[in-house]
Amino acid sequence: MKTFAKAFSTVGADSRWSRARRPEQKQVRREAILLAARDLIDREGVDRTTLSDIARRAHISKTNCYRYFENREAILLQVVLEETRDWTDAIVDGLSRLSGSGDFGAVSELLVRETLNRPRLCELASAMWTVLEQNVSVEVLANFKYEFRKTASQWTTSLIKALPSLSEDQAKQFSLFFLLFVASAWSACKHSPVLDQLLMREEFADTKVDLDSTLSTHTLALLKGLTIP
Repeated sequence: MKTFAKAFSTVGADSRWSRARRPEQKQVRREAILLAARDLIDREGVDRTTLSDIARRAHISKTNCYRYFENREAILLQVVLEETRDWTDAIVDGLSRLSGSGDFGAVSELLVRETLNRPRLCELASAMWTVLEQNVSVEVLANFKYEFRKTASQWTTSLIKALPSLSEDQAKQFSLFFLLFVASAWSACKHSPVLDQLLMREEFADTKVDLDSTLSTHTLALLKGLTIP
């Protein structure tokens, strides 16, 4: 990490990149692109994160970006994978302490907490199926799906150990339903200035969606509901 940080700071100080030839140089540029994308997602959201902005922030020409990624969506899908791996590591670690407990409440609380601690992942999830997966080649999508499924299987395995009453098929169902709901709920909680004004009116106050409580209620209900015969 220190090596990359040093290389990136050096490159960032000079926007005139020479062509990367060695593997380590290519890796530095690839990481610079991903770092720029992550920063822009945090600042602007997925919709306003453009390839031109990513290239500018990474101090790379837009043309050079295509040497490393097919397009903007391919970059963001790679960020999804990295964020998902980090999230999965935290989930697996937490579930290991709940192994055999059968404690639906504690498992639900862990999943919600670790998810909401990663707003970047939630933001990306809200666009994953509707935008990101719609605008890449079959090869890029196949690789993403393979890696994403491999990562997801790690936490579903740990989920079964923590909740022995949950079957493998039920755990897989939960994984899909949970991520779909996170994507939907995150979008529902992103308020435009107009919507904020509307929610200030008393007659619409009860339509405001609280992400934490909504996700907590849904997660616990879904986990318990899947085990009902």
